[in-house]
Amino acid sequence: MASSASTALLKILPSSPKIPPVISCPCPHQSSIFKQRIPLAGIGRRIFQKTAIKATAPTGSSSPGLHSAQQFELNPQNVDLVLEEVRPYLISDGGNVDVVSVEDGVITLKLQGACGNCASSETTMKMGIERVLKEKFGDAIQDIRQLSLEEPKETTVEAVNDHLDILRPAIKNFGGSVEVLSVENGECRVEYTGPESIGSGIKAAIKEKFPDVVDVVFVG
Repeated sequence: MASSASTALLKILPSSPKIPPVISCPCPHQSSIFKQRIPLAGIGRRIFQKTAIKATAPTGSSSPGLHSAQQFELNPQNVDLVLEEVRPYLISDGGNVDVVSVEDGVITLKLQGACGNCASSETTMKMGIERVLKEKFGDAIQDIRQLSLEEPKETTVEAVNDHLDILRPAIKNFGGSVEVLSVENGECRVEYTGPESIGSGIKAAIKEKFPDVVDVVFVG
């Protein structure tokens, strides 16, 4: 009697559902997923459960940028880096600035080109360069000095080309080039390709350094 009841009950109940071999957990970041095998008691198959791993950025991977409020350690490399903020303005006026030394809180700089020869070089130092350096290095700076200017060189093609070396890195960054072809009767002929703003700086740099050059002519 009991056996007949059990048989009837089994006929009423639905058959056991089939368990899929893998339970999928869709995730767009497949690189951060691994499969973990979890054995289930009483079942001969294994279920693969996907578990997400939360990605974290490595500590110490980011550093403050040039325009951040954080101050830098005073060394020649950082001084040169900070001066990149003012170099575009100097180059557009035909000049540049080099870091000569950084020692015991004293920064020695050399203004080049039009910036070094013009009467406003002191203003360039005080209003532009010194301001940005003091913002980034604060009380670590004891003094900022400008190296004495060199005597003007004889006006030759080689001398003018050597002088333009201060602008060549910036010109190259813009995909341009500059080469002095001739200097004769107050006229300097230059083969130049690049931005017009840099071209104006080239003319200013030549005329400031070589007063006997009356006109700078671009050819090419």
